[in-house]
Amino acid sequence: MSKSDFLSTGDLSPAALGQLVDLAARLKAGEDGGRLEGKTLGLVFFNPSLRTRVSFAVAMRQLGGHVTNLDVGQATWAIETRDGVVMDGDRPEHLREAAAVLSRYVDGLGVRAFGQGQCWMDDRADSVLQGFARHAAVPVINLESAVWHPCQALADILTWRELGLKRGSPIVLTWTYHPRALPMAVPNSVVLAAAQFGARMTVLRPPEFALDRELVTQAGAVADRTGGSLVETHDRNCLAGARVVYAKSWGSLQAYGTPETEAALRGRYQDWKVTQEWMNRTNEGAFMHCLPVRRNVVVSDEVLDSAASAIVQQAENRLHVQKALLLKLLGVSP
Repeated sequence: MSKSDFLSTGDLSPAALGQLVDLAARLKAGEDGGRLEGKTLGLVFFNPSLRTRVSFAVAMRQLGGHVTNLDVGQATWAIETRDGVVMDGDRPEHLREAAAVLSRYVDGLGVRAFGQGQCWMDDRADSVLQGFARHAAVPVINLESAVWHPCQALADILTWRELGLKRGSPIVLTWTYHPRALPMAVPNSVVLAAAQFGARMTVLRPPEFALDRELVTQAGAVADRTGGSLVETHDRNCLAGARVVYAKSWGSLQAYGTPETEAALRGRYQDWKVTQEWMNRTNEGAFMHCLPVRRNVVVSDEVLDSAASAIVQQAENRLHVQKALLLKLLGVSP
C-alpha cells in the first residue's frame, strides 16, 4: 500500500504547499475541514519538545483523533538506528522492528531525531528519519531532523501571509549568537520555504556560518522558478526595507564536530543580537523566531516584547498548519 510522508516542504510543489496553507488558514478561521475520529498518531521523540509535542496532541484532539507519545530511552526501550550492527550494547530495540510494529498500532508516525553533531555528512543523511520512512507502513511526519523542520516552515508561511507578505516581499534570515552550536534544520527550512513562497530572501550571516552549499543552491533554483530570489551577505545594510527579520542561531559547518574550534568562531560574533536598532532599519518589519529563544542573547527584550514581535502568532500557527497536514495525510479533506 502506498503512503505519503512529509519529510520536508520540498516533498510538495509550491502550488500544493499553497493549498495546504490555504486549508490551514480556513481551519484557523473556524471552517470544518474534516475529522479524524478513530485515528491515532504516534509521536516518537529522540529529543526534547514543547511546541511540537503539544501542538500535535491538541491538533489530533480537536480533529477527533488521539495521540500516543513515545520518549525513546525513557518511556520506551532505547532504539538502535544503525543497520548491520551487533546489538550487544544498551539498545535492545531496533528501528526496523519498532517502525514495523508501530505501524500496526497507529495511523501515522511523527519522528523527531536531531543529528549527532560529529560529522555533517553523516547527519545530513538523516538516517533515523529516513529509516522510519523506509520501514513504517504508515505516513511519517518529520518533527525536526538534522536537516529539516518542515512543520515550522509551514507555520512560517502562514505567518508571512497573515503579516501581508506576498511574492517578492523581502525577508531577512539573520544568524545570531548563541552560547552553543545549534542545528541547521530551521534555517534550511526557512530558506526553502521562502523560495517556495516566492519571497526575496536574504541570509545575513558571518563569513564562517554559511549553510550547506548544495541545499542553498537547490533553494535558489526553486526561487528562480517562483519569482523569488536568494542572496547571502555579511552586511547589515540588507535590513533596510525588510518586511520580516527572522532570527536564528546555527553552528558553523566549517568547524562541525570540533566544539572548541566552533565555539571560538561563535565567540567573535557576540554582538550579532537583534536589537531595536536593527529593527529600526527595516520597513516596519516584523520579528520572527521559531522558539525557544534566549532573551538578551539572541534578541533584546525590547524587540521581543514589542508590537513588531510575531513569535506567539508564529507558534500558534503550528497548530493550524499541522491540523491541515494531518487531514491531508490521515484523512480526506474537502
